[in-house]
Amino acid sequence: PTGPGATLNYEATGQFVQDRHSGDVKVNHSFGNRTQGFVRYSYFQADTADAPSFGVLGGPSTSGGATAAIGEARNQSGSLNLTHAFSPTIVSEFRAGFVRVRIEGASPTEADLATRLGIPGINTGDVFTNGISRIAISGYAFLGAAGTLPFRIIETSYNVVNNWTMQKGKHTVRFGMDLRNLGLDKGQASAGDPRGTFTFTTGPTSLSGGPTSSSANAVAAFLLGLPQSMARTQINQSSGYELQQYFFFVQDRWQPTSRLTLNYGVRYEIYPFATVPNAGDQSRYLPETNEILVGGYGSVSKRLNVRTEYDNVAPRLGAAYRLDDKTVLRGGYGIGYIPLGINTLAGVGYPAQVQLSVAGANSFLPAGNLSTGIPTVPIVDVTTGVVTSPPVNVVLPVINENPKRGYVQSFNATVQRDLFGFVVDASYVGSLGRRLPGTRNLNAAGPGATQANRPLAIRFGRTADTLLSDFILGSSYHAFQSKVERRLGSAGRITAAYTLSKSEDYSAAFTVQNPLDLEANRGPSGFDRRHNLVVSHVTPLPFGRDGRFLRDGIAAAVLGGWNINGVFAARSGSPVDITGVRLTANMPQGTGFTNRPNVTGQPAILGGTGPTELWFDTSVFVEPAPGTLGNAGRNSVRGPGYVNYNMTLSRTFRLRGDKRLMVNASAFNLTNTPHYRNPSGSFANAGTFGRISSSFGEREIRFGARFSF
Repeated sequence: PTGPGATLNYEATGQFVQDRHSGDVKVNHSFGNRTQGFVRYSYFQADTADAPSFGVLGGPSTSGGATAAIGEARNQSGSLNLTHAFSPTIVSEFRAGFVRVRIEGASPTEADLATRLGIPGINTGDVFTNGISRIAISGYAFLGAAGTLPFRIIETSYNVVNNWTMQKGKHTVRFGMDLRNLGLDKGQASAGDPRGTFTFTTGPTSLSGGPTSSSANAVAAFLLGLPQSMARTQINQSSGYELQQYFFFVQDRWQPTSRLTLNYGVRYEIYPFATVPNAGDQSRYLPETNEILVGGYGSVSKRLNVRTEYDNVAPRLGAAYRLDDKTVLRGGYGIGYIPLGINTLAGVGYPAQVQLSVAGANSFLPAGNLSTGIPTVPIVDVTTGVVTSPPVNVVLPVINENPKRGYVQSFNATVQRDLFGFVVDASYVGSLGRRLPGTRNLNAAGPGATQANRPLAIRFGRTADTLLSDFILGSSYHAFQSKVERRLGSAGRITAAYTLSKSEDYSAAFTVQNPLDLEANRGPSGFDRRHNLVVSHVTPLPFGRDGRFLRDGIAAAVLGGWNINGVFAARSGSPVDITGVRLTANMPQGTGFTNRPNVTGQPAILGGTGPTELWFDTSVFVEPAPGTLGNAGRNSVRGPGYVNYNMTLSRTFRLRGDKRLMVNASAFNLTNTPHYRNPSGSFANAGTFGRISSSFGEREIRFGARFSF
């Protein structure tokens, strides 16, 4: 101990050191009148050392960081750009670039420390097992390093772009290609600890059938070397991905008449499923046969036999028609495919990394002894490319071998009119998301089910979650948008914009909240606000030499040159999701469920804003019947709206020569209107359910000045 008292009496200090180096180089060159280009290179490196609390024995970071580690981060990027004019009407642009990010981290400890401390079988000679196991003593700080250490992550991307522009008559044609290669080389435990974890509790030093375990001591169990549980992750190989993406396009801007302009074109996109640099780096589970395919072995390709689509054609059309000198009609339609990033679908897990957990037969018995270590993690034979009968309690990923990539259709139509000096816009804007990416638990069972009732448990005895990642979700957005703008000459300008919209989707993230019924997840988007009004103005005060009043004298000098800028915003409330039903029995089996209540009627908005007042009628929400899921929809209640006005008063003083002094005073929420946060949607907490307990900030005033010379 380093301090007084029997508890919390140890303090450790250490240094957090980080050295940074960076540099940029860019060279521009003109190869004559027709060709210009440049080359650029950027470099950044940070070397970090974060001391653990217990020296070579590890422990928490002394700097308060998440992990005590030593390592380096290095970022490099470069680009080449060439533009060549073959003629006044034909121009070609070529671009190539790369980005490389390398991050490494390791525990600041000794490689064979576990062996020297008498824990056998931990330090096996590879970098992942260097150091000491994680020693977790209930009620005390841990020893050892974080399970995520060591790690080495290298992400590299390359791209080549070639675009052409050709003009002929009333046509401006552009076409080109964009080729991308993304690579990820990752050596890191995805879960668990490759050096193992020993967890010590009070149980092994308690008297079974006698005094409660709270009278025992976890430190005593540690001194006796009696862990209540042990676990270890065996890293059979690192993970990595190589992902290619190919884009080709052609488009034409055609002005057949002085009134009509057309923009039309098409994109063709190819997204092969990620391959891997090393056999075994990725795998997928087959729920039909209870087998795992391991990429790069046997008849299984490194792409896991996932087929590539070649029909991702994305047309686009836009038109603008000038009806007369004061009226313009515009419209457009386009399709855009979802460019999934690297490592979105396939995860790293069994059998590339195998986890072993051992626990005592009950809470009073140890799982083993420090002196004998952790049992050997079994080796999985993957040489045939197929692993039969995988562990029933390991979460496994499922990938559709015939994926149909998702896309978004976007469309709009606008009328713009100069009406009595006002510029008026009225638009319809919409989008439809089809086959958007999502994750669904295929081994989930509803309330009242047991582990044995899970779908794959019935067939194969599988009790773990089985997560399908595929293009299974959707979304929609429809809006009427209008805008009115008026320029008032020396009196400034004013703009008002109003949107009436509706947005729906299945999830705010990739995971749905009811894996048994996808349609039950559809509801208002979390960001959906039905009404949105914004009015902004720029108003010079009519005083001083350039104003209408007080153009001379002291009053002109004091009051002249000031501007008032303001933004008024009013919008309706955002959705509140009603969740949190406590099912003490008849629990659903599997992750992915959001327990909702039943709703017996339309929840009326009562408008209460105090901690004891209800914002909405909570009496219409009731516990679902045993063995059933609630019927309340996702995001089924609306929170309070928002009304706000921000204003800025500013002036620029011209001083001698080119010197200027700009001063301003800004008031945010000038009227100090209360901005309430959403009420609680937690059905289980009767004390706060339906009540508003907090608000956003009150009025704030800021003063600023800037001197330029």
